[in-house]
Amino acid sequence: MFNKIIWGTIGGTLWGTLLCAALAGLFIGINKNLSTIVSALFMGILWCIIISMIWKSLMGRKDESSKNYIIAGIIGGFFLGSVIGGLMLAILNRDANFGKAYILGAFLGGFFGFIWSLFKPPMFLGGVRIWGKSGAILGAIWGSFFGTIIGIVTTVSLLFWSSANIDISPNNLPKLLIATLIFGGGNGAIGGIISGIIFGGLIMAPPLPLALELIGIRGAIVGAIWGSFLMAIAFGIIGGILSITIGDDLFLNLGISGQVTLLRGVIIGTGIGSIWGIISGTFWGSFGRW
Repeated sequence: MFNKIIWGTIGGTLWGTLLCAALAGLFIGINKNLSTIVSALFMGILWCIIISMIWKSLMGRKDESSKNYIIAGIIGGFFLGSVIGGLMLAILNRDANFGKAYILGAFLGGFFGFIWSLFKPPMFLGGVRIWGKSGAILGAIWGSFFGTIIGIVTTVSLLFWSSANIDISPNNLPKLLIATLIFGGGNGAIGGIISGIIFGGLIMAPPLPLALELIGIRGAIVGAIWGSFLMAIAFGIIGGILSITIGDDLFLNLGISGQVTLLRGVIIGTGIGSIWGIISGTFWGSFGRW
């Protein structure tokens, strides 16, 4: 268990750093020099596809399809190109936000890897629905995932429908979207967890779509559902603690304006955790990392 926690934390830190650096690279490239980031993406994807095909010729089976290797090369090249292109632009423009993305990604990823390595998805197999205590747990897990998705879609839709009263200029739109996604995901996840506990405990909940091999598409689905629940709970607690100890100074950087109360801190933490859990859980679950 100790080795699993160590390697999970290290792997999560690397994953989080890479993902946030890639997102920061895309953001810097779109705002500073679009042609540079597009060129970096093109070269990264090209080289990663070539490396993937070389790897297939050396290590793969002769009858194995090249499709998965090409897809892996495209995904890897997208990340690599975003990171390298963004880093070049950040250095040339002396943009410190790229370094902040590294730090944020390392923290989020390391914490995800630590929590992920401590728990396994509950093995509620079978085609029948489950109620009582087990149904309440399953309902909370399902509710966190669907609540996050519904909350994000609803809040973003309301944002653009009420655009007449909100400043959605290009300079304000990124922070506004971040705040909207966080609040929408947080409120949706909390509402979904509460509703899932009630309905799952009293009416029954469906089992998780588990298979004998938690890998590929099924692994990604279970990872997204399970990761959303785990990280929503963990980051909801952390958000509540930070709202009391640090308060507004931290959350202002996320586009959250106004006084941060305990309830807002829990909602913000839950939103960040549920969204991060879906993204990271999908990635790790697809590779069978349980």
